[in-house]
This record gives sequence, C-alpha cells and structure tokens, in this order.
Amino acid sequence: ISLSFDTAWFALFERGRLAPGETVLVLGATGAVGNAAVQLARAKGAHVISAVTSDAKRTDALAAGADETVNVSLPDIHNTLREQVYAANGGRGVDVVIDPIGGDVFNAALRCLAWRGRLVVVGFAAGSIPTVKANYLLLKNIEVSGLQISDYRKQLPEMVRTCFEEVFELYTQGKIKPTQTVAYGLDAYAQALTDLTSGKRRGRLVIHPSKAG
Repeated sequence: ISLSFDTAWFALFERGRLAPGETVLVLGATGAVGNAAVQLARAKGAHVISAVTSDAKRTDALAAGADETVNVSLPDIHNTLREQVYAANGGRGVDVVIDPIGGDVFNAALRCLAWRGRLVVVGFAAGSIPTVKANYLLLKNIEVSGLQISDYRKQLPEMVRTCFEEVFELYTQGKIKPTQTVAYGLDAYAQALTDLTSGKRRGRLVIHPSKAG
C-alpha cells in the first residue's frame, strides 16, 4: 500500500485538491498508482473516469470503483479522448487529471480539463516527456503540477503521516484494497521487464528470489 496509495493520495488531494463531487480522469488506471487513485477518489466521493486500453482493463477499472471508462488506444487520441470524456461527464471537462503516462496522452488529457482544472504529472510510463504551451494554461485557467513523493517524505513528514492514517483507516473500513501483484522468479526478470514495458500485465510486478520461473 505504501508504494502506491501515498503517491495517489498526494496527487489527488494535495497537488490536485480534488473535492467530493468533482470529477477526476485517471490515466494508467490499471497500474499500481492509477488503481490506487481510482479507489481513493471513489472512497472520498469523487466521480471517477478511468482511462484504459482494452476491454480487460476496463473490467478491472470498473471493479476498482470507476464510474466510467474511456479508451486511450483509439486513433486520433488528441480528439477522441476529449469526445469520450465529455460524453462520460455530461458534456463538460474534468476537474482533475492524474497522469502517470505522459507522451501523447498527456496532451490529449490537457484538453479534457474544465475551467480551473488541475493536471498532476506523476510519471512518464509512455517513455516520452511532453511539453506544455504556457498560453494554453492561461487561456483555459488551468494548472499543471508535478509530484515527487520522496520529497514529501523528507520535507513534510507530518503530512505523510496524515496521508497514511487516512489510507489505512480506509483500508480497515474495507473501502480500499492493495493493488494486484504478479510475482516472477529471479530467473524470469527479463520476462518481467518485457511484460512491464509492454503493458501486458496490470498492477505491480514483483521479483521474488525464492519463486521459480
């Protein structure tokens, strides 16, 4: 829990300032941080739209608590993502975007923000680091911020304590559950890396020295 839910908590509620009743778009929704963000946002009373790339991942996102899903593997993502988000959210953009993906999906998601919307950069799983045109931020009155969770552990440990108190309280209430993990033996590390970078597996991949194969 500590390696995904703390990141999701700070992205949603500290950097993103997500409030009950607002709508959040979670990119990479079936990854560890994305899954945690979906669960936490739902537990705190937000409307959750999960971005997925397949029907199987759509099923996982809905099981985690998403209200709606959008498909980021469609052609012309620059336009189709916003069309899907508007259709899923009553014809308007979202209040918050959580982005652990980067790349072209970042640029498409930026267009999905409502007035005064906030996009939080968590990582670049897609491999490429996007850029932002500052005039677009001004014209739409939107924000882009970043999150490096290790800095909070060093600079604001009391806030991290508050985060974990809330996260584990939600866990004991049965409102969230640990992210799915898949274990690989040490001799299968190459396959684990391949599955990770290809997006074949969902959740967290764990190298377990005592596991064969």
